[in-house]
Amino acid sequence: MINNMTYVGADKTRGIAKAWIALKRLDLNDKRITALREVPIPRGVESATVRQIISSSFGLNSLHVILKIRNNRGSLIPLNSSIPVNSKHTPYVLEVVKFFQHVVPRPRIIATSVINRSMKTRLQSIVKRIERLEELVPQIKLRHREKINQEIKLLSQKLIFLNKRMQMADSHCWRGMFIRPPLW
Repeated sequence: MINNMTYVGADKTRGIAKAWIALKRLDLNDKRITALREVPIPRGVESATVRQIISSSFGLNSLHVILKIRNNRGSLIPLNSSIPVNSKHTPYVLEVVKFFQHVVPRPRIIATSVINRSMKTRLQSIVKRIERLEELVPQIKLRHREKINQEIKLLSQKLIFLNKRMQMADSHCWRGMFIRPPLW
């Protein structure tokens, strides 16, 4: 035996449930309930059809708005053919909102003060490096000259040493036979 309470507001022969829906037009910045109607919702139809039935019963253009339906506790419920039956005293609230109405977009621009500060610090560090290099240029030239002079002195000493060895090698000559016989 089926309880009669499950069929309150439902037509047993056609499979049509009748739900009480209150309209709230948030897209027009109106937060109060403007209409209360009993809407017949056929069982087993697609959610697009249910959306069309509800929008036609309230005279809404569903192409440019979003429909949200809430139960008596304020929770969102799916807008489909299996909406539970309710009474006139606890209607569902249909909220009509614009696209992205509750989303507050953040600006896509980075704060210029942050960029200005970072660019100023970079510029100051580059200027300091350039100033330090300009101060060090005369010292760098002196160090470079000193290093070249040291390398030239070292090379001249090596050349003198090699020149002496070459002269010693040229002064010896081969006579053809050992002066003393080797001791082997």
